[in-house]
This record gives sequence, structure tokens and C-alpha cells, in this order.
Amino acid sequence: MKIAKAAGATLAGLALLVGTAGAASAAHDDNPSAKVASYSYDLNSIQPSDVPGGQATGTTRIKALPNGKLQVTVEAWGLAPNLPHAMHLHGIPGPVTDMACPGPDAAGPDGVVTVLDGVPFYGGILTSLTTNGDVSSSSALALDRFPVADASGYLSYQRTLTSIAGYTDAGTVQVVVHGIDFDGNGQYAFNADDPFASRSSSLNPAIPLEATVPVLCGGIAN
Repeated sequence: MKIAKAAGATLAGLALLVGTAGAASAAHDDNPSAKVASYSYDLNSIQPSDVPGGQATGTTRIKALPNGKLQVTVEAWGLAPNLPHAMHLHGIPGPVTDMACPGPDAAGPDGVVTVLDGVPFYGGILTSLTTNGDVSSSSALALDRFPVADASGYLSYQRTLTSIAGYTDAGTVQVVVHGIDFDGNGQYAFNADDPFASRSSSLNPAIPLEATVPVLCGGIAN
């Protein structure tokens, strides 16, 4: 997919971008045992209410298993139907640091919360939540390997990750879901006649904003 190839290297650079920490941490469920650290969070819409297609809901569960693996589960409703949605674990590699999710107030002058608007809140990319293959930041926008929402906009994902470069802690990462079909034409593409779909990604002017714009975010500090 051309979008994936053009954006992979650019979005991967976000793994090195970090910002200031966000709000104080929110409550999460207790660990069921000393051997499995399990955390559940809501995924909340982060776009202003007037952004077409920008309102969705979801949940995520992150489990740090005793064998060193990480299991990530995501369910979401109201996403762009029949389209892939890039998803990532965000944070700061190294010492445990709680980040946060942006809200509608983080939108820039264009009225949309872009990827770069969100980075000061949720940090850089630690892991790409692909359905198969590489999970590093190099696969940040490998749209051919991210989960696809069904015809109703529902997405279900679960994967147990065995190699997680830069992973910090299951209880501090933020889960971010991307992709909004602003004009509802069933694709991520430029549409000069639509005030939102005509815009370029904040990462690369050759990429439609639709493909990279974040729609949902959730984690310990949101």
C-alpha cells in the first residue's frame, strides 16, 4: 500500500519523540495474581465533536505475562468501516513514566488533534499493534498488517507479543488507535472538496490526514 510505504519511516521517528507528562494517573483494575499484571482501560475519543467520523468508543486490556510476553486486547466501536486502523503502544522507553491522552483541547488551529498534537501527551511509539510480523516502530503505518474494522465500524484485536523493543511497563503505556474517514468515501485519500479530507498528515504532506489522525486513546493517565 503506497500510504504505508510513504509513511513508515516518518512515523517510526515518533519513537524518538517525547513530551511533557500529562495528568495524574487514573484507577485501574487490580492485578489478579503476583505473576500476571493485567490492566484494563477505556479508549476515549480525543477529537473535537465537530470532526466528522471522529467519535468512537473502545476498551483495551494489557497483560504482562510471567514468561515475559505481553498480551494486548483492543475492542472498538464507531471506527471507519472496512478500513485498517494503525494502533500503537505509546510511552517513554526506559524508566517507568506515566503519560496521558490528549483531549479535544489539544486540537491545533486546523480544528483536528493530529499525531504531533498528541505526542506531548502520550509520547513516542514503543510498539506497533500489527496483526502479524514486525511490531517495532518501523511498522508504525504498515496498514496492510493492522486490524480492519468491519462494515459496522467494529474492531476486535488480540495478540501476544514476544519481542517488544523499548517496552517499559504494562501499567504505564497508552494505547492509541488511528484513522478517520472524514468524508465517508470508504478510503484514506485526498478529497479536495472536503474541508477535512483535503488535508495532509502532520507527518508528511504526501500522506492523507485521514490515515494517520488519532481517534481513540486510553491508558493509566487518561
